[in-house]
Amino acid sequence: MIERRIFGLTRTLRAAVPGDVQRILMSAEPADDPSYTWRDDDRRVAVVVSVIDANHCQVALLDGGRWHDLVDSDEPGLAWVSLTGIPGVVPSASVLPCRFAVDALETVTIGAGFDHLRASRRWRVAPAWVDDRRGYLLRDLVEVLWDAAGALPVDEPAAAAGPVGLRHLARVQRLHNRAMGGGLGAVLAEFPPDRFDAAVRGFAYLGMTDLREVLRDADDDAYERLASPDGEDAGAIRAAVQRKLDTAPWEFGVTDVPRLAGTDFLRPAGRTR
Repeated sequence: MIERRIFGLTRTLRAAVPGDVQRILMSAEPADDPSYTWRDDDRRVAVVVSVIDANHCQVALLDGGRWHDLVDSDEPGLAWVSLTGIPGVVPSASVLPCRFAVDALETVTIGAGFDHLRASRRWRVAPAWVDDRRGYLLRDLVEVLWDAAGALPVDEPAAAAGPVGLRHLARVQRLHNRAMGGGLGAVLAEFPPDRFDAAVRGFAYLGMTDLREVLRDADDDAYERLASPDGEDAGAIRAAVQRKLDTAPWEFGVTDVPRLAGTDFLRPAGRTR
């Protein structure tokens, strides 16, 4: 059996022969962001197909308590999509032609079964920050990038890896977290000069040049007013990341997909959709 979900409403559909899966996948409009789920509750495994648009889908597999993405390339970066009506980001390599959806659902319903699908296709463990993607985890892109930056190293030479925007955000985030925990005095005492200077460059990259002297003067009150206005922790930093995303998403490793979800990411000159 396959469960079709649209806007939280679920309908159970049966697949008996190969043509049934194609019919089920065409039973809803792509614009409705339908998803199709096969599950084995006894084994605690599942396959979920999420429709992105008329030509693209995502196929996720639950096994061993972890979600895995079906991929067909090593493409890096993130893609901004809408899955079952929830906007957010997924790894770009998991955005696939819809033929992968047909193949996956046919295999688990009327074909060789789940174990064959698991063993014979290429899967990648879903990033930790999208591990609950079948729930409500497709979050605001800035929040996803905030978590991703938190996992990056900030000291050379490892800090040279990753998209430039994430590297700057990682250094800014480390300074901000320490400032909130112990004040800018602790930052100045504990941060090596090169790490402190890198964080200052990160604030400049985000367009937050007003913080430069505040940091060097260890003015905690001024820093909190500028970085966390209205009591929202790092609210100004997150807003600066969003502004940067509006003009240069590729600097954070974010790429476009055929169908966008509520935001039109601009591309540099020469790029086409």
